[in-house]
Amino acid sequence: MAIFFPYLELAASLFIMLFAYHIWTRHYENKVARFYVRFALVVFLASILAYSVRIAFTLEIARDINRLSAPLAAFALAMFAHFALHFTKKEKVINETFTLTLLYLPPTLLAGLFLFTNLMYTRYEIFPYGIASIPAPLYSLFILQNLALAAWGIWLFFGYARRAAQKIEREQALLIAWGALIPAAIGITLDEIVPLVLQSRPIFPTITLDFAVMTFFIYLAMRRYSLFAISPALAAATIIETMPDSLIVTDLEGRILLVNNEAHKYFHVSKEEIAGHSFASLFTKREQYDKLFDDVINKGLEIERFEAKLCDPLGECLPSLINANALRYELGDLIGIVYVIRDTRG
Repeated sequence: MAIFFPYLELAASLFIMLFAYHIWTRHYENKVARFYVRFALVVFLASILAYSVRIAFTLEIARDINRLSAPLAAFALAMFAHFALHFTKKEKVINETFTLTLLYLPPTLLAGLFLFTNLMYTRYEIFPYGIASIPAPLYSLFILQNLALAAWGIWLFFGYARRAAQKIEREQALLIAWGALIPAAIGITLDEIVPLVLQSRPIFPTITLDFAVMTFFIYLAMRRYSLFAISPALAAATIIETMPDSLIVTDLEGRILLVNNEAHKYFHVSKEEIAGHSFASLFTKREQYDKLFDDVINKGLEIERFEAKLCDPLGECLPSLINANALRYELGDLIGIVYVIRDTRG
């Protein structure tokens, strides 16, 4: 069975990447979810390199790969504590320079020891499950850091599970706390302390499996309680579809990109039929559209209660009041125009 252990590590690493991808594609607008993805990516890299150590052709290659995987593992625990601060809304603490120094200075120093010295390990050995390292006395610094950071993050989650205002958040925090506590305790004890004390590895390394369990429970908490599904995009979509006025979004060429349900009723045409058509074609007077466009795009104005007659594809024309504003990307680039239209017939 030992010969299959590296493949188990590989599978666990790929599952970590899958968790990160799933959260990223569904909750990328949420800051906490985005930080989880960063944490999971670092964990994935550390795990895939740990798998590579196991199947290295020589002890020297294993040592060189481990110089990269060990620092990533050190930073992963710092990012776990950082993620806990984000999740528990400790924004003031995060914004203090001292906090980031406390989080990332120890793994940075340890990374230097792993990368540029041979002080952290006494030797590398070939076991039935592959190649593994035997820690040196200085490795105890790595253990102390992991204990401190894991304990800090887990303590934050347990504390938030008691005091969070929303039941969903309390349940999330509690699930993550237990999901981190168990693998962290197992990993630090069996994968770090025992090999340091015995100068041997009586069981296979558990780091990849421990990280997989931690990331899985965070992922499970997010998916099970769906707190991160409540995003600005979801709220905006709900507002758009339930607002009493018609909404049309066009690109800079005037082509209709988006209409809400009210606009579909207003112009007696399906969303699919109106999408891609020129918004100017709905005006009885083209010069009115041109003025509206010029005021918004060229003059940078926010237009309110602009009077115009708009006609649906069937030829019915309605007196309308139009509010118009520029649509910009996050970085400020102009990408389109948002029109809000109201029937003035009463």
